[in-house]
Amino acid sequence: MDGLVEIFLFCGVLCYLFNLRPNNMVDVLSTRLQEVYAKWESRTQVIRNAEPTTTRFSLDGLRRAGQHLQRKKIQDREQIRKTRESSLFKIKETEPLAPSFQQKTSFLRHCCSTCTPTSRDSLVNSVVKQQPSGLNVLMVKTGSTFLSRAFKHASYVLNAKRFDYPIVTQTILNDERLKDAIKLTARETADNEGCSEEKAFAKAKARAKKILLEMESRCSDTLLKIISWLIYKLLPCFIQSAVVVPSQIELLKKAHDSGLPFVLVPLHRSHLDYIMISFCLVMNNMRNPLIAAGDNLKIPFFGWLLRHMGAFFIKRRIDPVAGRKDLLYRSILQTYIMENLRAGHNIEFFVEGGRTRTGKPCMPKSGILSVIVDAYVDGTIEDALLVPVVANYDRLVDGNFVREQLGQSKKMETFASAIKGLWSTVMGHYGIVKVDFCQPFSLREMVKSFQAQQNKLTPRPSIDKPLKYTMSNSSLYGTDVIVEEQRQLVEDIARHIVYDASKSTPIMSTNVVAFLLLNRFRDGCTLDKLVEAFESIREEMEFSNKNVAFCGENIDIVKHALNILGPGLVTQQQQEITEGVYGSQSYKSTFVTAIRPVSILPNVIELSYYSNTMLLYYVLDSVVVTALYAELHSQINDPVAIAENDITVFQQSLLEKALKLCDILRYEFIFCKPCQELKDVILQTIQNLSHTNIFTQKEDAYLQEELWSRRYAANFDDSSDEEYSRQRQIRKIEYKLNLEPEQSSRMEFLHTILRPLIDTYTTSASSLKTLIGRSLCERDLTQEVLSEIKSNLDCGINSYGESLCVDPIKNSFKLFEKWNVLECHMQDNVKMFHLKEDYDTEVATKSIYDTVAAFKWTRSVD
Repeated sequence: MDGLVEIFLFCGVLCYLFNLRPNNMVDVLSTRLQEVYAKWESRTQVIRNAEPTTTRFSLDGLRRAGQHLQRKKIQDREQIRKTRESSLFKIKETEPLAPSFQQKTSFLRHCCSTCTPTSRDSLVNSVVKQQPSGLNVLMVKTGSTFLSRAFKHASYVLNAKRFDYPIVTQTILNDERLKDAIKLTARETADNEGCSEEKAFAKAKARAKKILLEMESRCSDTLLKIISWLIYKLLPCFIQSAVVVPSQIELLKKAHDSGLPFVLVPLHRSHLDYIMISFCLVMNNMRNPLIAAGDNLKIPFFGWLLRHMGAFFIKRRIDPVAGRKDLLYRSILQTYIMENLRAGHNIEFFVEGGRTRTGKPCMPKSGILSVIVDAYVDGTIEDALLVPVVANYDRLVDGNFVREQLGQSKKMETFASAIKGLWSTVMGHYGIVKVDFCQPFSLREMVKSFQAQQNKLTPRPSIDKPLKYTMSNSSLYGTDVIVEEQRQLVEDIARHIVYDASKSTPIMSTNVVAFLLLNRFRDGCTLDKLVEAFESIREEMEFSNKNVAFCGENIDIVKHALNILGPGLVTQQQQEITEGVYGSQSYKSTFVTAIRPVSILPNVIELSYYSNTMLLYYVLDSVVVTALYAELHSQINDPVAIAENDITVFQQSLLEKALKLCDILRYEFIFCKPCQELKDVILQTIQNLSHTNIFTQKEDAYLQEELWSRRYAANFDDSSDEEYSRQRQIRKIEYKLNLEPEQSSRMEFLHTILRPLIDTYTTSASSLKTLIGRSLCERDLTQEVLSEIKSNLDCGINSYGESLCVDPIKNSFKLFEKWNVLECHMQDNVKMFHLKEDYDTEVATKSIYDTVAAFKWTRSVD
């Protein structure tokens, strides 16, 4: 080896002295290395116990042997030269190869590997993976003829596949279950009104037919083609692009060819949702779904238009009289959905019930889903494919929901308001729309999976039986006395769908910018700082394989987002910064763009709508950090503890605090899939945060003798209870807080994310004292909380204007009902709240306040 080193040094000196080119240097090195290796090999080759090989050759034989040896040397040198040219020499002569990176596959939210493993593996392998991550569906390929190029949109629409949409009205009227419901309603009418049964029966039958005719969809393939052509013409007026993922469309096509009906379950943000979903399906040769729509949309002309596009209208309030169920209406709705599924129609409904007013998903409403589950259990359909769908927008075309979040009543849709809204929409600029379809999964597989989980958790004899359908018209769940396991089954499926769809939500550039402005740069920043933070958070999301719906240079993306959000939400100002002032002379000045969120209350609430989409991806981290603050509030601001840099927390204590906070926010977020344990998810989050050095696991120092004794004692541990052993291990784990500036800044950022919600819940808990000794309707109690939040904002007790929001206030009432603090009863169709007897005291309400307010504590003084 020393010889090799000397050779390399010697060759280097020669190259330097004689100014050899790199190629020549490689030749010299290669040749010299081969010679050295040959000599080294000949020196190290040892022949033991060799036989004598003395052979006598003639003169001609010696001459032939010498010529053969010479030819062999020439061939070896030629082979060495070729080898060198194809290896070392080639590296210098050819261009460097581009580094090979694994190409990122198109985003697809796979269905659950625990609940639907068979569905997860089906169809996906047949989909081409290497496809564009996004395709603008408003762009169409032109044909080869002049007419197809001149009228490309019309030509493309006319070439789309045609479908028949049969109307099942008569089949529904002849259904035995509906006839039984009519008889039951007629009997009740005769008893209540004192008329004859024949007259009551005729009246009930006429009402049933009227309900059905007002409800039913009359989907028209011709009108769908016309609307599709109009979308091609009108949508580019206010939408920059409408993006779908080609691999998702291809997957839907293959699932559509299976013949099973689709049940599309979108999250609801805008009225444009169902238009875009239908447009994507029709233009890709798939059957348009029948869409459940609220009867508030049944307005002149637009209601007719929606009905012929596939909408069927259902009441917002199914039971008009409190305490009395409208059995006839429920039966018609249930039978209508079942018969349409039997006829092969696809169904679409919004599992949240209505559009989200906060920007984050609402808790699911399981009514229509329960009918579809019953249709499978009843044998009406063999199976169905559930398809979670989510659409997101750079800017919402529906305007905003600020009025409603400030406590004002919703304005009902009218023909005039629809025309006005349509005109303002067409004249606006709303950026990009992205629609994502999750992987379809089998309803049958999901039902059987949850049934198996229920049987495993609670193995009672009544649950071992499969779900049975008992005809009833009193509930959308399908039974008079609903088995609790069946209700839980439907709720679990609904929560699973919302969780899957929320995790698949496309992240728009406006979401990221609004999130940063509200949670990191609330007091403003320069454009450079905003771009730097945007780049950092973009790298985090791409590393975690989140559904990022933007591409390009960061500075261009940020400017696009600021332009879409507009001056009403974000202000931009050019400011001059002078550096190096000497006396009265300044020798350096620069201009920077200052960015600041508009701090006026309504504008902050609207900006939080876009920010809340990002909240879904940080909520568990924020829960853990907020729980950490609540657990360490006595130490984290203690100068002595900070100086000693020894602030620790046990994992068990942190876990319990985080679970308590999740319980408080149970109506705001779905923290994990129903098939997961929340405790395990939080422990994983704690582990992930420890990897970011916000806190680190504290290692116990033991002597070698102690370690040996612990290992020896472990051999005699006969505990067979793995869960007990795991819990004991959790209790022993201790974390040490990192108070370095970078980690402290990260902690404060994560804590800030949930502070507006915690402020709202804290104020709502404080307002419980107004119910002592009396009852209030929901509207008045909500106004009490809103008034107190406004006062806290004026006094500086609360720092976040977006905490002034009606939806979380109503969710807090649900929480207090769940905790058995509040009790609700109906009075003249109005919800009335009063405190339960055990909490109808100031001390008891104060204890509820303290429970919630513990998580409001922060490192900075409120």
